[in-house]
Amino acid sequence: MKKILLLTFSLFVLTAISFSQSLTIIYDGAAISNEDTIQLNGELPNIAFYEIVSHARIKNNTDREVNVKVERITLDTVPGTMNQFCWVQCFAPWISLSPMSYAIPAYDTTADEVFSGHYLPQDQLGTSLLKYVFFLENNPDDKVSFVVRYVVSPSSIEDLASKIKFGNAYPNPANNKVSFNYDFPIGVTSASLKIYNLLGQAVTEQSISESNGRLEIPLNNLNEGIYLYSLTINNSVIVTKKLIIRR
Repeated sequence: MKKILLLTFSLFVLTAISFSQSLTIIYDGAAISNEDTIQLNGELPNIAFYEIVSHARIKNNTDREVNVKVERITLDTVPGTMNQFCWVQCFAPWISLSPMSYAIPAYDTTADEVFSGHYLPQDQLGTSLLKYVFFLENNPDDKVSFVVRYVVSPSSIEDLASKIKFGNAYPNPANNKVSFNYDFPIGVTSASLKIYNLLGQAVTEQSISESNGRLEIPLNNLNEGIYLYSLTINNSVIVTKKLIIRR
């Protein structure tokens, strides 16, 4: 019985060791779990070579020095954007695997400037996903990684408004319902449409949760007459137009 227990315990220890990780990613001063996703937000300014930079430190959990390399994996990127990474030195955008390794002493952690991921929107809005994998040079299966979600939005509500597609009310004059076709760009966090009477009182409101589609509002509870409708984006009124209800 003791032999069986000893064997079971030994297998448990070996299994735990085999699944332990030699490296840990430190992001923003705290350890993160393997394959965690970090989101970085940026606004598209009117300057050349604007970039969003992610930094991470790598900790060696072992009692020996380890040589570590980095691989960048492109999960999804906005067309027209560019990205690169640095591991001691910075590499060209077409380099996805660091040519050299970096030695991390036992129980030590890299400095802030050793690793960085660089995302250049190049006037493109949208979200790109890049994965960074850190692994032992002599054992590539001993690895840890994290994903960075780079989100680029317009730099102002005016820029955002210029990219919004929101069709006129139809039919107009309307009878029992009115519809709107719309397509919102990245950067719209809240949207709603309000209908007002000529006294400025809101008589109906409909929130918009999807980024594109058709909004349909019933008008059965409203009397004939002239109304105004306003589209509100991110708590700012973008457009106000006239709606006529006729039966």
